[in-house]
Amino acid sequence: MVHLKFIEGFNSNDFQLDIVGFLAILGEGSLEPIAQVATLSYLIYLPRLIPAPQTFLKTSRPEKLETTSNARVVGVYSGNAGQDIHHVAHALHRGDKLPPNAVQCVRVDEDDSLPRPSIKRYGPLAFLALIGFIMSAILFALSLYYNDGMALLATLSLSFLSTNTGIANKWQASKNDPQPDPNSPDGDVVIKYPQGAFIVVKCKEQTARYLYFNPSEKCIYSVKSTAIYRGLSLISTLLLMCGVISLANATIELQTAFAGSYMFINIFYWIGAALPPAHHWDLNRLKLTVVDLKGGAPPKGSEAPKGGDAEKGPQQTVNEVQTKQTYTEALWKVIAVTGTKNFLVSTDWVPKTKAWDEWLIEAESAAESEPMKKRMEDGKEIWQIKNWNSRHVLSTLLQSVRTTDKFRGVKKQGV
Repeated sequence: MVHLKFIEGFNSNDFQLDIVGFLAILGEGSLEPIAQVATLSYLIYLPRLIPAPQTFLKTSRPEKLETTSNARVVGVYSGNAGQDIHHVAHALHRGDKLPPNAVQCVRVDEDDSLPRPSIKRYGPLAFLALIGFIMSAILFALSLYYNDGMALLATLSLSFLSTNTGIANKWQASKNDPQPDPNSPDGDVVIKYPQGAFIVVKCKEQTARYLYFNPSEKCIYSVKSTAIYRGLSLISTLLLMCGVISLANATIELQTAFAGSYMFINIFYWIGAALPPAHHWDLNRLKLTVVDLKGGAPPKGSEAPKGGDAEKGPQQTVNEVQTKQTYTEALWKVIAVTGTKNFLVSTDWVPKTKAWDEWLIEAESAAESEPMKKRMEDGKEIWQIKNWNSRHVLSTLLQSVRTTDKFRGVKKQGV
């Protein structure tokens, strides 16, 4: 018979939580996504408990706010181009959540009477800071109540550790107020995401430069000296060690309180990290309006491109083929909305082949032949795009080029 041994009482001889100190360094995955944005707030100086404080203890600090890689930005008329999308623009659009090959059109207008986007004063990050401060205050009171000097030392070390890391990492964004030439073209931009989705942004050139092309999120740190920053990081490391060692020698009652506090804080930090970036930013200055795009699909009864899964018969029409929007159709809609193909010249969004070059010319001609019809319906702006069989046109051009190449090859062999 198996005899299982359980604790017989709630005392230091029976129940040990010496490993509870490791809870103080867990939760890096919950803090890291919001750590840089959190250091914009003055609440970063507040003594409080935070999960995984070693997230702030790095040998160097980032030079700018984190950008979203693999999202390409290009100016429709200005010729500007960016290899990634800035953090604030990403928080505004969240194009990474669009379905593959989707096309969205938005207007972005700035209210000059309001300040530039900044961290929310009373947002989720402020709530997390207050939660940590309250936990520190409770643990401080319990340490005095139980006359636990080691727990008191752990509370002070781990709480003022966050203050010290706040001093070392506090920053503000560089001033950015672009003043383009009055004769500058419209600032419309196109953003392309890895899944083939596009966002067409209608805005002024000043707005485009601020959001997409200027280094508007460069970090200016309160502590400018790298040597001083590393010295503060060393002090923070010592405070973390002191806190963990002191916690391991605290009474069982306070160790249990610390364990509960860190589990409680980690839950809220996980929720905070899971929130969309826009929840942490005050974006009231930027008014975003989504334009509803209609049409752009192949005309009813038109011939579907042959080959592949779509080929079911010689006279197959698009009515018989129910497929999701393709990249070619998405690209056609972008050209129809912008009215030009010129912005694609400096990109690698389309293959550099004769068939695609001809397709771009035909797509631009189709867009110019029938401009979009714009209307308001129930307070919503709707743009009607010409129905054009972009896939069939491309398929025809590809077949034509292939046939021409084969003919040239046969003719050359005959010679």
